[in-house]
Amino acid sequence: LPCYFLPAIKFIVSSVLSVVQGCSEGWMEFMGSCYIHFDERETWTSAEQHCQELNSHLVSISSQEEHEFVKTQVHDYQWIGLNDKDVQNQFRWTDGSPLVRPPSSEILSKLSDDCVLRHLQYDGQWNDVPCNYHLPFTCKSGPECQDVRQQQRSLPC
Repeated sequence: LPCYFLPAIKFIVSSVLSVVQGCSEGWMEFMGSCYIHFDERETWTSAEQHCQELNSHLVSISSQEEHEFVKTQVHDYQWIGLNDKDVQNQFRWTDGSPLVRPPSSEILSKLSDDCVLRHLQYDGQWNDVPCNYHLPFTCKSGPECQDVRQQQRSLPC
């Protein structure tokens, strides 16, 4: 390479290295996602709105490892982002993730209930219940892009 390209290459490498991914303060990182648990009790809809205000959704769970990690955050019950509000028994995650249930998480479905909780006393079993129950909840988001040089972000994470 000609020498006049070196400053440009150094600038590009420096810019790429200055952008890092991470979780905001108070959030916990696990397998590339960020989680925060709230012990305050909310309805399912209020909990999802609270998460959306934090640029996240109620937690979606896509693996047994994630199921076990989320289980460590709660003491009893908690809302998760799974629901069948649109079509009965067609469950979907609020964040649009594909529905991949961990083996130990069969959904105990009732005919008229639309929102899903995890019940820790039954090994984190999922159960659909009325959405107006007031339960603790966990939010999940992707990692944040942070420019460690505090400059305007111009590169995607």
